[in-house]
Amino acid sequence: MASGRSAYAAFVEAEPTTALDQETLLQADEVSYDDATNTITASGYVEIQRGNRVLLADRIVYDRTTNVATATGNVSVVDDEGTAFFFESIQVTGDLKEGLAEEVRVLMSDKSRMASRSYRRRPDGTSELYNAVYSACDSCNGKEPLWQIKAGSVRYDQQAEMVYYNNAWLEFGGVPVFYTPYLAHPDPTAGAKTGLLLPTIGASRNLGVSFQQPYYIRLAPDRDATLTPFVTSAAGKGTIAEYRQEFGAARLRVFGSLMADDPGFANDLRGHLDATARWDIDENWRSGADIRLASDRTYLRRYNFLAPTWLTSNVFAERFTSNSYFSANAYYFQRQRVATAAGSVPGIFPLLSYSYISDPDAIGGRWNIDASGLVLARPTGSDTSRLSTRVSWSLPYTAPYGGVHTLRAGLRGDGYYVRDLPRPGRNDVFTGTAGRLVPEASLEWRMPFVSDSLGFHQLLEPIVMGVMSPIGGNKDTIPNEDSLDLEFDHTNLFSMQRFTGLDRVETGPRINYGVRWATFNESIGTISALVGQVYHFYSDQTFSPTSGLRDYVSDYVGHVDFTPNAYVTMQYRFRLDKDTIANRRSELSAAIGPALLRVTTGYLFVKAAGTRSSPSNTEELLVALSSRFSQNWSVAFGHRHNLGVAGGSIRTDIGFVYEDECVVIGLDLAKDNTQDRDFKNGIAVLFRINLKTVGDIKFNADVGAQR
Repeated sequence: MASGRSAYAAFVEAEPTTALDQETLLQADEVSYDDATNTITASGYVEIQRGNRVLLADRIVYDRTTNVATATGNVSVVDDEGTAFFFESIQVTGDLKEGLAEEVRVLMSDKSRMASRSYRRRPDGTSELYNAVYSACDSCNGKEPLWQIKAGSVRYDQQAEMVYYNNAWLEFGGVPVFYTPYLAHPDPTAGAKTGLLLPTIGASRNLGVSFQQPYYIRLAPDRDATLTPFVTSAAGKGTIAEYRQEFGAARLRVFGSLMADDPGFANDLRGHLDATARWDIDENWRSGADIRLASDRTYLRRYNFLAPTWLTSNVFAERFTSNSYFSANAYYFQRQRVATAAGSVPGIFPLLSYSYISDPDAIGGRWNIDASGLVLARPTGSDTSRLSTRVSWSLPYTAPYGGVHTLRAGLRGDGYYVRDLPRPGRNDVFTGTAGRLVPEASLEWRMPFVSDSLGFHQLLEPIVMGVMSPIGGNKDTIPNEDSLDLEFDHTNLFSMQRFTGLDRVETGPRINYGVRWATFNESIGTISALVGQVYHFYSDQTFSPTSGLRDYVSDYVGHVDFTPNAYVTMQYRFRLDKDTIANRRSELSAAIGPALLRVTTGYLFVKAAGTRSSPSNTEELLVALSSRFSQNWSVAFGHRHNLGVAGGSIRTDIGFVYEDECVVIGLDLAKDNTQDRDFKNGIAVLFRINLKTVGDIKFNADVGAQR
């Protein structure tokens, strides 16, 4: 008899190998050998290890003749993947590859659990459990877990990383709700596996009763696909497909759908494509493509896909260096809301851009070069070709008294060839060439005054920027394709050019001025504000009457930000009439409260332009509330309301979520008052269940129109 924590390598005959992980090692408080029965008995704290497999027990009796060990008392086995098996007793072979047991409990590496009446481990590494139960839920005090799968038999294949069930029932709170003769899912150690995913079942006014059954295909470690048959009772049937692949330095994702036999639509086929590709060619070059296409303007919304206002397709290549950037792009657009005249939406091929910024010269100045080339064409309407180059130089300087000065000077040249450009002032169209040279210079002065007293850290900074450039330059022979969307606000108050593109230029002498103030205190947090305006020495008719920039003196623009602590954030953006201080544009947002109860509000007001496209004020209110009011429960509410003349609710959402260690249950309700052709308004309901380690179950409903 031997005693003590000894390593007993002769517990089984060592196989003809020198590798330590092919030996079976025994450690125990006490070990005895019986010559008559040819058995070894280990007791106390007993541990058997072979490779990464470990068996622990209070007592083990090993029969050297049969090569079978019987373990009793607090028996546990940990396999190569970290899954733990617990038994009252078990018979195993000396290499721990085979075993038989009654009343087994299994704890997997992701904390999910199985239990069964009997257990068998085969030499191929598979484990079979009979009259088994599986769940990812904690169960205590004898209570049934929230959900569990009961099966006549379960086969756990470690090599395939899969769990297979026969004659399985899914139970919620101990109540059977779903039966299947066969079910399989990956084990916690596995990656993605080929097989059926859980379906989505829905009912809505737009689709009728709908059913989606996704099938995932693991093609290789670097690529996969998902095919989803999509059947509806009111909007036809079809397929959703997704393909993904990694190429080392490149990535590809293609997602799309195709539907047919929609009785409410004239065409036989409807569909969409959403594809993304990226290729990191080397440390300087990158290329890619984003393709977004739809067969018609309501398809994406009706079939519950992501539906932006514009679908933009883009193919590009770009180059980065420490001082320069180059890009080549091609664009194609599809509008998804308001109808556009056939052939009027342009395509862009190519758009070339180059930017260079030099290192500082001998006196600290930097040179900038910006160049671009554009070809824009329409099936019907005007076409534009443009070359543009700007060379500029800037010099910052801090004076001894603390003033910060920045001198900028530049020369810009634009050349155009246009075809069939309408000129409303002359009631004709123009085809030919046009160009302009725009020299400009500016001097900006800032004077930061800083104080620190009574616990307040404050900054007061007046800013004045004078800009000089010739008057004119926006000829009627030059089209306006990229400078239509101008918004004058605090972000471009101190810009030399406020137009969003290159087709229009801001010209003439002008002064931009304002004042910035900020303060910080440990009690009140941080407050920052900016207000300013622009003075033109002549009235620039290039700006629209509602832009706030057309007169000699512009409207006032600015912002106020207030962040007293981590639970309160407020922002106010404004443009006020220069004469009456009336509100021209306002954006107000605030987020207040901790995770227990957080309220977010947003308000937008835009003064009407008085035109056909903007006949009345735009005024909207957004209110959102979220609360995680317990460890497991959370709720979110959102409401968007039109406060204008044709006011009313736009959309209201409310969602409830329960989440614990084994399940996520969500209920979302949305009341949508928008309607567009075959896209109908109504109340949408989505009920979803995520059984952690198994998958998602979703139920959709759309309950009637609102009017």
